[in-house]
Amino acid sequence: MDELSGGRLELGVGAGWHDREHQAFGIPYPPVGERIRRLDEAVRVIRALWQDGPAQFTGRYYRLDGAVGWPKPVQRPRIPLIIGGKGPRVLEVVAKHADEWNCGGSRPPADVRAKTEILVAACGKIGRDPKTIRRSWMGAFLIGENGAALERRARKIQEVLPRWRSTPAAAVPAALRKEGWLVGSPEEIVGQIRDLNAEGMERYMLQFFDQEDMDALHLLAREVVMRVT
Repeated sequence: MDELSGGRLELGVGAGWHDREHQAFGIPYPPVGERIRRLDEAVRVIRALWQDGPAQFTGRYYRLDGAVGWPKPVQRPRIPLIIGGKGPRVLEVVAKHADEWNCGGSRPPADVRAKTEILVAACGKIGRDPKTIRRSWMGAFLIGENGAALERRARKIQEVLPRWRSTPAAAVPAALRKEGWLVGSPEEIVGQIRDLNAEGMERYMLQFFDQEDMDALHLLAREVVMRVT
């Protein structure tokens, strides 16, 4: 993976999972099997269009007949492709095509370990070394110096995410951690990230919902990021 890292662009794709979001924007939301098959074909279409010369592809859903995609990528040998997902069929697509697997939404660390085992098995079926696939984790975080700070920030989460409004604010941090968030003091979050490191995670994409809380970002950068990089 070293020859693909550190470039100008990385492309992340997935099969789609948020049915309400699709409904809200009028985007078709086929059954999961079709979405995964479309993902598999879409990756091949994308890579075909990145190659020099006209692209040819005939699939169940997509077809190229002498198509040319411009501009061509500057990066060589290719733009790194990140595929996100955690279901067994998505992980088969990851094994075939991904330069990086993003296991967003997996509850650390046991769920991550179980999904990794599925990916390793999928790689074994096609003769690919799973170590050639970089691994990343995406999820949200809730950080606070103490319990009072966590509860205060939990109230802001309730404003942004309506599903948590009926939960007492004091109980929200524990509930979020059960859902797979990184939650706690800086020391606790450092420990949670190190647990994920032990499962093979190499980098993190952290979701931040209260975008006006710059103090939380500074705390994360100063007390967490500097200790795990």
